[in-house]
Amino acid sequence: MNIQAVLWDFGDTLADERWMLAPLDGARGWPEAYRQVLDGNALADRWNIGSATAADVAEEFGRALGVPAGRVLEHMRACCRNVALYPDVMALAARLEAPQAIVTINPDIFSEVVVPAYDLTARFATIVTSWEERTLSKADLCDIAMSRLPGAVDREACFLIDNRIENVIEWRARGGAAWHFQDCGGLADHLSALLTQE
Repeated sequence: MNIQAVLWDFGDTLADERWMLAPLDGARGWPEAYRQVLDGNALADRWNIGSATAADVAEEFGRALGVPAGRVLEHMRACCRNVALYPDVMALAARLEAPQAIVTINPDIFSEVVVPAYDLTARFATIVTSWEERTLSKADLCDIAMSRLPGAVDREACFLIDNRIENVIEWRARGGAAWHFQDCGGLADHLSALLTQE
């Protein structure tokens, strides 16, 4: 397969996606409150498509925990500066010759804090987020990324790497190439032809 570009998911592909679960000093039950407020709640989707902001979410957390929203927002931003990037995966990305993008279902705080904290714009040709594009469709985000990458990129040669099988299936159904990410070793073997060094 002639791969012209690589599209990376972020959470649990390039990085451990649990960064927002770090405990909030002096407030019991932060991880539980985080899940309660966001899991299975329309607020999570609204945040991820840009119709709610990090400040809105902090207000909800603050009510759930009895903590001022400003303190919650400060904690959320601190969490976003403490993301555990997967070193083997990031090293693999650095060795690829093809243009690369991040395509991620993530809210405003990702772009405002995570991206600059880890200088992701210097590492990837473009970063496409659900909150900016106002869609939860990974295939839509992939198409947008493809259009922003340098040079002409064909969909069938645009390779998505994602830990969620439903995203892999969606992109393949649109004619793209994809890999269900589970570990770096398997991915490195699969992409060996793209590496600048063995």
